[in-house]
Amino acid sequence: MKVILLLIMFLLNVLLSAQATASWGTKIGMNLAQHYGTKGDEGDYEVKTRLRPGFIGGMFVEFAASENLSLGFEALYTQKGSKQKISISRMELDGVIEELSQPATMDVKYYLDYLEIPVLFKLKTMSLPKCDLVAIAGTAMAVKVKGYHELDGTVYLPDQEGGSMALPIWEESSLSDINMFDFSFVYGGALNFQAKYPVSLEYRFTLGWDYLYLPTYKFFEPVALRNQTWSVLLCTTF
Repeated sequence: MKVILLLIMFLLNVLLSAQATASWGTKIGMNLAQHYGTKGDEGDYEVKTRLRPGFIGGMFVEFAASENLSLGFEALYTQKGSKQKISISRMELDGVIEELSQPATMDVKYYLDYLEIPVLFKLKTMSLPKCDLVAIAGTAMAVKVKGYHELDGTVYLPDQEGGSMALPIWEESSLSDINMFDFSFVYGGALNFQAKYPVSLEYRFTLGWDYLYLPTYKFFEPVALRNQTWSVLLCTTF
């Protein structure tokens, strides 16, 4: 993190001393988000992660240090999270870990919306007849705006006749205990089209490095997962 900050400060100093050209604009697009990382003991439960589609959009300003290199600052509203399908084979009942006669099933949603502030280096790598190819790399800090957690499932408990009894379970929360700040690496690329109105199409991958301790069922410890997002954005410069 310190190396990145030093690079940003150095480039800012170059930009200011060179009286770099500034431009600004808006961008809007969609996310495909999921969580990755430790999912607990596979002997206890199995997790299948599904993507959460979401919105991403906001404003940006760029300072051009040269024809090929620029530094961009953005303020984006971005929707992250994931959907998890969990199958549990054993759990703690009355203080004792017991094998379940039938696996419990749970559908869990983790929805997290952020105000994200990326700081990005942009390098023009190739010029084509009608567009330029740009490489993007940098870091981002995000502030949690809102969260939502929902669990809908069924637990099968043993009954007196030797069979099992289905017990529906439902939980929800606002994820108020989850980290307020999230830090990420960002990299990707863009096509800057040479047209009457400056338009570009951008792809980026945002990889969180902070663990989020997300809740599961009340009998289990939270799982430590990280944000991971693929984004496609349409950008225009004024």
